[in-house]
Amino acid sequence: MKKLLVVLFFVNGFISVNAQTIPLKVEKGDLLFADNFDKSEDDKTWTVHEKFTGAFSKVNGVWVTKEIAGAGHGSTARVHFDYKDVIIEFDFQFKGGTRFNIVMDDSDCKSVWAGHICRASFSKGGFMVQDDKTGTMDLNIRNQIKDNPKRKKELKAFLDAKKSFVKMKFEEGNWYHAVITKQGTVLECKVGDKIAQLKSEGIGHAKLNKFGPTITGADILFDNLSMWALKK
Repeated sequence: MKKLLVVLFFVNGFISVNAQTIPLKVEKGDLLFADNFDKSEDDKTWTVHEKFTGAFSKVNGVWVTKEIAGAGHGSTARVHFDYKDVIIEFDFQFKGGTRFNIVMDDSDCKSVWAGHICRASFSKGGFMVQDDKTGTMDLNIRNQIKDNPKRKKELKAFLDAKKSFVKMKFEEGNWYHAVITKQGTVLECKVGDKIAQLKSEGIGHAKLNKFGPTITGADILFDNLSMWALKK
């Protein structure tokens, strides 16, 4: 049997996986959630904290999102239901915004900050997948590195191994299609022919109960967002 060579190299402090990464082979099962953003503004599909009022609006069938100045945190919107292994697809466009995350959380998990388990993150220079549970959101790790540059440096290699980053230039005003797949301890994100993939124990957390975007900067647009369970 031939062995596949997977080359890991560091890009801006993140581990990057080259094009030899083998995509997950999964099929869509039951549809768990969908929003094409055609509903009215009073739709209660998403939970948005009052300090982010005005950050999320539906305009001509597109979700227009932005950061709120002075809020102290990127703008968040979440939906709440139980899920585990899934495929998430959506279209997105940078239109002044700088970054967004799609987080998958368990609000009942008390060993991590704010229930964060894993995520896919997008910036204008690329995208990554990350194990939050055993990485930067682990409260034990956060407490060790808080106000402790020496310990942060000591843990850098460990924390870098909890992320997989792929370089890709996202042009302002262009639409892109993302596919995020979570299967067991593997989290994968695909945009076009680019793939970020990570295998890490925290991703295999037993249950998740909320997900959604966190927005940094000015406008980022979304459309056609759906989540399916994996076909068994």
